[in-house]
Amino acid sequence: MVGLLLLTAALALPAEAKPDLKGTLVVVNQRSDTATLVDLATMEAYKHVPVGGGPHEAAVSPDGKTAIVTNYFKQGVGPSNSLSVIELPSGNVRKAISLGEYRQPHDIRWVDGRKVVLTVEANQALLLVDVESGQVERKFETGVAGSHMLSLSADHKRLYCSNMGPGTVTAFDFQTGAKLKEVRCGQQTEGVGVTLDGKWIWAGNRAEDTITIIDAGKLEVAKTVKSAGFPYRVQFTPNGESALIPHAVSGELVVFDVARQEETKRIKLGGTGIKLGVESGSPAGVFAHPDNRHAFVTVRNDNSVIVLDLHTGATLGRVAVQTSPDGVAYSAVAR
Repeated sequence: MVGLLLLTAALALPAEAKPDLKGTLVVVNQRSDTATLVDLATMEAYKHVPVGGGPHEAAVSPDGKTAIVTNYFKQGVGPSNSLSVIELPSGNVRKAISLGEYRQPHDIRWVDGRKVVLTVEANQALLLVDVESGQVERKFETGVAGSHMLSLSADHKRLYCSNMGPGTVTAFDFQTGAKLKEVRCGQQTEGVGVTLDGKWIWAGNRAEDTITIIDAGKLEVAKTVKSAGFPYRVQFTPNGESALIPHAVSGELVVFDVARQEETKRIKLGGTGIKLGVESGSPAGVFAHPDNRHAFVTVRNDNSVIVLDLHTGATLGRVAVQTSPDGVAYSAVAR
């Protein structure tokens, strides 16, 4: 009788509703040296792809058929110097690109269907690389320590890089490689993003809990906003209306209105809907879905990636990946 009651109770429990999304997520696991592929339709991690040592970030090509992962730094070993090129949705590694003397590749963006731009932190620079040939076509020198994250303007005229050492953002002419200016922001400037219209650069100063907003035309600081909780990354929704900034210490994704340059919402991870496996999640990477409503956030201390509803603040789904997930990217190509 007791067994029957337990079975009845179990059947009565509501199932976790899966978000109605399609496509593939690429989640980079720093300590597992893998990239996990997630089928959004089933919310299943269907493949863990071995990559190089200490991978950190990923980017998906414009056609959605290729992901590229930066292999940054392996604990106990040292700096890495390669990129892993992965076919989607199969997860087959097409090739590894050695960067030779250039070490600690970190953030990366596709410029078009063939070329990528990336930071190489150990060399205090960024590189333009042809993915097919593996050749470095241009070097952008910051000349300062901790050149970590980057952002490329939609018109491909400007390239920006955050520098954690001096707490600055460097602006480049993307077409010529000329360094235009280094702008002082705050302590340990890490996340950086440029608005869709190219007029504003947003930078997160994680060690002092502030966000610097730079006038891209003047290359001068226009506004500094307090934002407690360790602002860690900066990404904009595809429509350019919202800035999404994970706060690693407070365990929140903080949403800003771009036009008003004001905070509008703090979303506690797992606070509404599906719970995490830890009491307070530490968000790392973030990627906005093309529908402008959903966002994918990696939770480093939970070894998971979650789906957030930006309108309601609900956690709609959680997928276990591997150890210490960081960068995340989305492809519309489905398994």
